[in-house]
Amino acid sequence: MATITLRLSAKTDKQTNQHEILMRFRHGKVDQYAKTNVFVHPDHWSNDTKSIKIPNARLLTDEKKQLINDLQKKIDRLNNIMSLVQSSFQAINKSNVEKDWLKSLIEDFNNQSQQADEPQSQKTIFEWFELFMESKKYKGGSAKAMRVVERALGRYQGYMRAKRDKSFTLDINAITKDTIIDFFEYFQNEFHLAEQDPKLYKNLLKDNPTEITAKHKTAKIEERGFNHIVNTKKKLKCFFNWLNKEGYSNNHPFDGIEIGSGNYGDPIILSIDERNKIGDFDLSATPHLERQRDVFIFQCLIGCRVGDLLKMTPDNVVDGEDGLYIQYIPRKTKDKKTVTATVPLNERATALLAKYKNVDMSAYRNKNNRNPLLPFISSQKYNEAIKEIFKLCGINRMVIKLNPISGEEESKPLYEVASSHMARRCFVGNLYNKVADPNLIGSMSGHVEGSKAFKRYRKIEMETKRKAVDLIN
Repeated sequence: MATITLRLSAKTDKQTNQHEILMRFRHGKVDQYAKTNVFVHPDHWSNDTKSIKIPNARLLTDEKKQLINDLQKKIDRLNNIMSLVQSSFQAINKSNVEKDWLKSLIEDFNNQSQQADEPQSQKTIFEWFELFMESKKYKGGSAKAMRVVERALGRYQGYMRAKRDKSFTLDINAITKDTIIDFFEYFQNEFHLAEQDPKLYKNLLKDNPTEITAKHKTAKIEERGFNHIVNTKKKLKCFFNWLNKEGYSNNHPFDGIEIGSGNYGDPIILSIDERNKIGDFDLSATPHLERQRDVFIFQCLIGCRVGDLLKMTPDNVVDGEDGLYIQYIPRKTKDKKTVTATVPLNERATALLAKYKNVDMSAYRNKNNRNPLLPFISSQKYNEAIKEIFKLCGINRMVIKLNPISGEEESKPLYEVASSHMARRCFVGNLYNKVADPNLIGSMSGHVEGSKAFKRYRKIEMETKRKAVDLIN
């Protein structure tokens, strides 16, 4: 029976104070020694078990976590070598084993491992980011948001090279907790840094613009609020989690980093009376606004996201036994738990569809939809039109909104904060006040069960609260 034993070399590596682990293989007359090219400090070696020992895992510091990760990698490497030795010995002629068989076998293993590791070690963080994007298959807004993080990293690296260290490089295995903290301090202050050194940022923004659109290649850097920082932390941490999960890196620079949670304030909900006032207002003098008003009211009546509305065609309208309904798969859930949203159409929604049933929609076609259900223009122009419509219709109730930069509350007329997403909140919020059943509403809005986002749309009116309290009189 073959036996494999390990021991520490008596020689000490002068740079690391570590000793190389030596391997002995014995089977009958075969008795060979070889170096493993695996080094360990004597403090992490057990003479009793002849193996690497892992320190106590309690009260882990960042340094201790890194040590444990390194030791585990060495254990895995030794196990792979021993498995290779055993399988190779079974396949060779036992009566004629070459005297340097073990040495050659381990050297070949280490050479192949080094060659396999080299391309990965040479990858830049941006090449890793490309692999990450390909693996996660992000689409639409999610892909754009991730690219914003990638380009921010590019500007940070460029800034560091220009101001602090010409050789500074973001390496996935060398980034530390301090690097992450420094990056987010930079990210939060980037607006002011760009004002102080416009020449530098003119160059930085050429390769890493804040956003990429057809008309605006180098959008200016804007001030960033707390919620923006939190969301960026989550996205960057997601990238490092992927690197760890796929085995590309054992580095955990986010350990000990507080992510925080966004503060969005209470959702601003358009009331049913306000919605009907907009829907019934005479906008015949401005046909282009009338069309977008109709689109907005229809969105209020089905509660979809604007991206899903943009893709809807007449095929999404189903004529059921109980009347018409809209059916679609929300874009945001396609790559997660698939949810089919089904929304019955009330009289107002049915009338809006009938109004545009025979209208030529060729002027409203886009790259995602060659047969649009309604005369929807671009998302940006749609939001601009919504604000103008609210103002014309006199929807000027003062509301409290959190300033995205300062986080302070500020009072604004409703028409100034109106957007396409207000239609979704109008649907979800007003339904919740009527039925208070998140699962029923989620089946129509496309929120998955237990969605954290859904909770933000819930607005419980004081009357509803009072009725609830009265139950325990």
